[in-house]
Amino acid sequence: MKSCAVFIATTGGPVQVLQITPERAPQSMVCVNRTTNVLPVSKLYDQFVKPGSGIVEREFGPFDAASFRVDVSGPIDTGNSWQLGLYLVHALQAAPEHRLIEDIAAADQIIWATGCVDYHLNVTEVDHVAAKIEASGDLFAEWAALGKPVAVITAAGVNESDARAALADSGAAVFGAENAGQAGAILGLASAPKSALVISDTVASSASVRNIALAVLILVLAGGAVFAALQQDKLGDWSEALKELVSNPASSGIVQEEPAPLPPAETTPIIAKPAPTVPVAKPAPPAPINATKIVALPEKPILPTINVGISRLTPPEGSTYLNVQFGGTNPVVKPISQWDIVNHEDSHRETTCGLRFDIDPGKTPRYLAIYMSVDSGRFVQTSRIPVSLSGGQKVPGVQTWAIALPRKSDQPFSYRFVVIAASRPLEEILKRFRSISDFEDAAQELTDKSIDMVIHRHRVLASQR
Repeated sequence: MKSCAVFIATTGGPVQVLQITPERAPQSMVCVNRTTNVLPVSKLYDQFVKPGSGIVEREFGPFDAASFRVDVSGPIDTGNSWQLGLYLVHALQAAPEHRLIEDIAAADQIIWATGCVDYHLNVTEVDHVAAKIEASGDLFAEWAALGKPVAVITAAGVNESDARAALADSGAAVFGAENAGQAGAILGLASAPKSALVISDTVASSASVRNIALAVLILVLAGGAVFAALQQDKLGDWSEALKELVSNPASSGIVQEEPAPLPPAETTPIIAKPAPTVPVAKPAPPAPINATKIVALPEKPILPTINVGISRLTPPEGSTYLNVQFGGTNPVVKPISQWDIVNHEDSHRETTCGLRFDIDPGKTPRYLAIYMSVDSGRFVQTSRIPVSLSGGQKVPGVQTWAIALPRKSDQPFSYRFVVIAASRPLEEILKRFRSISDFEDAAQELTDKSIDMVIHRHRVLASQR
C-alpha cells in the first residue's frame, strides 16, 4: 500500500487535503480542518463531481453516496486550479494499492499539484505557478530535509517550464501532464481514466513521453518498505525482472518457455473496412465473450509490414503471482494464441502477472506508434512507453513494452491494442485517436494515406469467485 500526501498549490501557500468522505448530502463541499466552515469553492467542486457538468462521477463512479466532503488544511480561493489536485485525490481513493494520508512522516510520497482538468480530461494551464512555488518554499525545504520524494505536477508547457525553473535546486521532481491519464500514470494510478474521451494512460504524445521519462513510480513493497527517493531519469518498474525484460530481454534471466516468433507478414493482412463479398479466410472457433465482429479481408489485400506478438507473463511452476510482483521471481513468457487475425485466446488472471507486446515494423526502419483502448478493467503501467513506440522517430527491429495486471479484479481486463506505422512521423495521427471509436473504419482511411495499421483484441478473465 502506497501512502500519498496531497497538497493543492495556492498563492497563499500549499493547502493539504486531509481527508475525503462520501456523504449522503444534496451537494459536495470543501471544509476547513474538519469544521463546519464550508468554503465558497464548494459549489465549483460540486459541479466538478456531478455527472453531466463534472468528471469525478463519470471517471470513478457510480458512487453509493451522492456527494463528497473534502477537508483541507486552509482556505482555497475561487478559481479552478485546485481541480488537478482533487482529481488525483479521487484517483488515489479509487486505487486499491494507494491511499491518501495526512501524516507527512508516514507518507511514501508528497504530491504538489496545480492545474485545471476539463470535461475531456485535458490538463490546462493556470496562472501564478512561480508565485505558488515561492509560497511553498519553506515546505519544500522541510520535505527535502525529511528525505521525502516530492512530485510537482502541472500542465505541460509554460506551467511546467516555470516550475522547473523555480525548483531547479529543490530536489523535487517536476512533471508536466497533458491529460489526466498522464497525471495518474506519473503516480502509478491505473484506475483512471476509464473514459474514452482521453488517450489511455498507456499512450502519450512524444512530448508527454519526455515528461514521464523523468518519473519513477515508487512502489510500496510487502511489509511497507519503499523504494529509494524519486529519480528524474527513469520510471520505477513493477519489479527489476520486468525492467530487465523490457530493456534487455536476453540478459534479464527471464525464462522464455519457447521461442515466440512473430507471425509472418504475409499471414497477417491489414485490417480494413469489411468487404461483405469476400469470405473470411477460415471459420473462427467459438468466439470469446469479448470477440468483435469478424473482419473480412479487403478486396485487394495489402500485406502489412507490422507484426505483433502478445505474450503472458506468468509465475514459474511452483511459484505465485506475489513472488513475481514482490519477491523478485522471474516470470515465464508464454505467447498467446490467436483465434483469428483480430482476436486472441482469453487468459486466466490467476496465471497472468502481466502482458508483453513485441512489435516488428519490418525490414525497413519506420515510424511506429501504439495505442491501447481499454474496454473494461485496468492495468498497471510498469515501464514508460518507449520513445520508439510514440511515433516521433524512425526505428528498426522489434520494439517491446510490458504492463502488469492486478492480482484480483471483479472485471475482465479487455482491451484493443492498435499499432500504426508509416514512413513519416505519426504524433498527430496518434492524437486523433482520442476521438476515434471505430478503429476498423479508421484503418481504411489510414491505408489511403499509406499508413499501415493492425488491431489486436485480447481479454484477461476476471478473478474466480
